[in-house]
Amino acid sequence: MSNRGFLNVLAVLAMLLGFPKNTFAQSPPTILITYHSESGKTQAMAEAVAKGAGEVQGVAYILKPIADVTEVEIRNASAIILGSPVYNANMTPQVQEFINSWPFAGRPLKDKIGAVFVTGGGFSIGEEAVMFSMIRAMMIHGMVIVGGDELEAAFGASAITEEGDYGGKEVQEIFLLKAEGLGKRVAELALSQK
Repeated sequence: MSNRGFLNVLAVLAMLLGFPKNTFAQSPPTILITYHSESGKTQAMAEAVAKGAGEVQGVAYILKPIADVTEVEIRNASAIILGSPVYNANMTPQVQEFINSWPFAGRPLKDKIGAVFVTGGGFSIGEEAVMFSMIRAMMIHGMVIVGGDELEAAFGASAITEEGDYGGKEVQEIFLLKAEGLGKRVAELALSQK
């Protein structure tokens, strides 16, 4: 009997036994978009990442602060997109603590897609250093790293929030578009792996 014939037999048995129709359906890939935000600027970037992921049909996403994420959500996610403000040229202690809480035994995050985004108060204040710190942590877990959709977002999405023309305002559209592109790219890749 072919695989298709076997699946048809299973479907008929499921109907006869009263199982719901979607018992054997695959669930859509889920993107976990999580962040730590003190000023609301990293949250704005996270919302833009979610907007981009939401443009891809057939993908679900979870958007929430790291303090609210459960281990089950981490394990079940097809991809994790993590955001942090720059804190003394590092990720915030809360983001580091969150990464340190990830399950390691048996490498359950291996081959999941990983991507990052950051916000920094000024130019050359450590955005790329923070991105690489988060990327390195994801790589230790065996995750597959994805950068943004354009050259200027090669390592992920980042935003300048306090210096020069960017100070005292909401996160500028140029940065939000990079975040949207990151979310969309990760969602498309997660969908293609299903």
